[in-house]
Amino acid sequence: MEIGIIGLGLIGGSIAQGLKKNHHKVNAYDKDVNSLNYAVDKNIIDKSFLDISEFLKNNKLVYLCLYPHDIINFFKTNIGFIQPGTIFIEVSGIKSSLISKIEEIEMSNIEIIYTHPIAGKESSGVYNSDCSIFNDSNYIIIDYFKNNKENVALVKKLAEEMGFNKISIVSKETHDDLLAYTSHITHLISMALVNSYDEETNVIDFAGDSYKDLTRIAQNNTVLWTDIFLNNSEYILKRLDLFIDELSLLKKEIQNNDFEKLQNLLERSNKLKKKYKKVR
Repeated sequence: MEIGIIGLGLIGGSIAQGLKKNHHKVNAYDKDVNSLNYAVDKNIIDKSFLDISEFLKNNKLVYLCLYPHDIINFFKTNIGFIQPGTIFIEVSGIKSSLISKIEEIEMSNIEIIYTHPIAGKESSGVYNSDCSIFNDSNYIIIDYFKNNKENVALVKKLAEEMGFNKISIVSKETHDDLLAYTSHITHLISMALVNSYDEETNVIDFAGDSYKDLTRIAQNNTVLWTDIFLNNSEYILKRLDLFIDELSLLKKEIQNNDFEKLQNLLERSNKLKKKYKKVR
């Protein structure tokens, strides 16, 4: 199958690798000629395009691997070049605000399937792409009334080929709420923890695995995460308020030197964590 990719960064490059490994022909468009040349040289893609109109003329199944704000600009700018019948597989980390903005753009005879590969690493760019990040990872497909069931089945099959293990189909609201909890506020917590220490001592000399694990994601793609935080603010603020409430409870019992109540809070987290493992 011939498949196109727009946006050859970490996720776009990793998707390209995963597709190539399963014998698909992969074409890519990116504004950065160096990224394209690297991807061709390393056999990550088969053919590169620097002209978006030429790319869209030659590709009708396309992974759209752009930041949320760039996705809106892409459709507004290039709608005239898109061939009727083109299927876009969108892969960003937010859905509700993105879908509502795209629905405001007059487009017909194309299909957008909204998905989210739950995978990544601290480093960015096609130079750090690696399809092994998808192995046994989660993949989300948005239950969208405009999508053709056969096309959704194709997207699911491609995700399975790339190594994703658990594939869920959920509403855009469920996606944004759960990702606010499992991803977006975890990044905020990691960043806040790093930012809360600015003394001269090299903290790594005193850190164990708990600190290293918790702060790993504090090294981030600032453009991407600013975009996500602002575009999913409704659900992030809701989950952040609940987290702050729980943190305040722990702070209160430490201040009160209340052994029993503090221990109960710790036991509650143990039970919930075990419950999640069983569900998994």
